[in-house]
Amino acid sequence: MVRLALLLIVGLGVAGCASVPERLGPLPDQRLDLAAVRADVAAAEGALVVWGGVVAEVENTDDGTRLEIVARPLGRDARPRETDVSPGRFRVCADDFLEPRDHAPGREVTVRGRIAGSEEGRIGEHAYEFVRLEAEVVHLWDRRPFPQDRRYDPWYDPWYDPWYHSGMPRGYYGPGWRHPRPLHHHPYHDGHFR
Repeated sequence: MVRLALLLIVGLGVAGCASVPERLGPLPDQRLDLAAVRADVAAAEGALVVWGGVVAEVENTDDGTRLEIVARPLGRDARPRETDVSPGRFRVCADDFLEPRDHAPGREVTVRGRIAGSEEGRIGEHAYEFVRLEAEVVHLWDRRPFPQDRRYDPWYDPWYDPWYHSGMPRGYYGPGWRHPRPLHHHPYHDGHFR
């Protein structure tokens, strides 16, 4: 019995762990964040990083594909977290052709690659210095499901009568009782109760 309980606890513990996709490989021991690298790009050049975020732009060239990513912090499973605050943007250069419709703006990606300096660019009319990554792996995440909006209680019964078992046929006041008319004008009852 103890073995079964121990096996059950271990099984649930392993099942509850978030796993990093195999394509991304093991995460680097030294985790450099975008803000620290932007402060001194030359010192971090060549370092292996795993960063993620949301695609802002995609451009296919003769050499491959260039992605502009709005960075987001990563969760335990290396998926970008849903936050409204970003530490900045970075550019990813991939040798492979990446389908622009798959990697469209708004899609979440996680990139494993090496820092290859920085490059000047623009965000609208604003000049911006992008950290540049040479991608080893670009992992495209599935779209998140839309949140389901529950407008009703799933246990609500529209035919429930709270007075059914009381012995009174039409509620507490009996069948002949009517609600009194309101003395004030209600904005939705265009003068019916005056």
